[in-house]
Amino acid sequence: DVITKLSRCHLCALGTASPKTCSTSQPCLLSIFCHPGLLVPLQQAAEAEGALQRRVVVVGSSVLLAGPADAVHIHSARWEYLNGSISRAVVQYDEGSHYVAIHPPYVGRALFHPPNGSLLLEDLQESDSGIYKVTINLAERESLKVLLDVLKPVSRPQLWSSGLVAKATGEVLCEVVEGRVDTITWKKDGQALPRGRGFHVSGSLSILHLRAVKKSDCGSYSCNASNGISWQETSLNVTVAGPSIAVILPEIVLLYVIVVTFLVAANVTFQPTKLIQLKSTTAQRTMGYTAPGGVLLVVLTSSFHIKNIHHRHEDGCTAFVDVTALAVSTAAVSALPLLAIFLCCPPGPLKCPCPTSRILFPPARHWGCFTLG
Repeated sequence: DVITKLSRCHLCALGTASPKTCSTSQPCLLSIFCHPGLLVPLQQAAEAEGALQRRVVVVGSSVLLAGPADAVHIHSARWEYLNGSISRAVVQYDEGSHYVAIHPPYVGRALFHPPNGSLLLEDLQESDSGIYKVTINLAERESLKVLLDVLKPVSRPQLWSSGLVAKATGEVLCEVVEGRVDTITWKKDGQALPRGRGFHVSGSLSILHLRAVKKSDCGSYSCNASNGISWQETSLNVTVAGPSIAVILPEIVLLYVIVVTFLVAANVTFQPTKLIQLKSTTAQRTMGYTAPGGVLLVVLTSSFHIKNIHHRHEDGCTAFVDVTALAVSTAAVSALPLLAIFLCCPPGPLKCPCPTSRILFPPARHWGCFTLG
């Protein structure tokens, strides 16, 4: 009965018995996990897993792959190369014939030692990377697997950034031109990246994304690239710029053009031929104060722009470009035509010292200043 129950239990474990007749009692479970016959495959799997060694070497160097340590009497040996679906013989040895067969592409680069079953490989290339398996005396229990990685040293990373402007999105890029890259890490000012700063790795290229760039993003960024045999690091001082002069200058010019155009348009409505007919005090004051009002408006506009530019530059960390002289000089040039009215038309009777010009903007004490006939 005991043997029958255990047999049925094992059939349940294999899935070949009917679920209605299966038993899940404790003796059944113990018989499954403690049965000597079932422990053998598990032990072999563990041994096979533990037998896989890993060696990492540089391109052009040599490596000695040792044979199984428990191999005492070696009558035959076979080294083979495994890489996915690819399998090819490297070395075959038979004690009876005393012949060592070395297969391409290892001819002239491989040396087998019969006493211990070790294999010396020379002038290694990246294409030699893979699993090397040795089987002694045609017995799988006397086999050994070695995972060989042949790598080139990584080159120094190339680090650069896109144009980083305050409150915009930017990127810092790190690329390794030569050598397989296993790991790429980033640091800022020698410390780990702040939270919220993520990067994307694609092969040998890593992109650090900076969203809503601000002044705190300025600093020294370092990129470290490494593989099993080497590492390299590069640093870059990243700055965040405020608005460029190419953006500021058109804004200033455009606003000044709007102001001057408004002043000219307001005065053109008063035709020169009708200036003498404007007898009312309101018209005289309106026309008289247009010029000084325009000068004041241009000055106020300049002050506003200077303050706005200073405020926008505070979001960046680049050297501040002082545009005060530019704004003041532009304002002065814009105000020159208005100031010329006072110089050309001093207070007094309706006489204009500008004999060849027609002035549309009279001073406060004049009806108009223009050339007749």
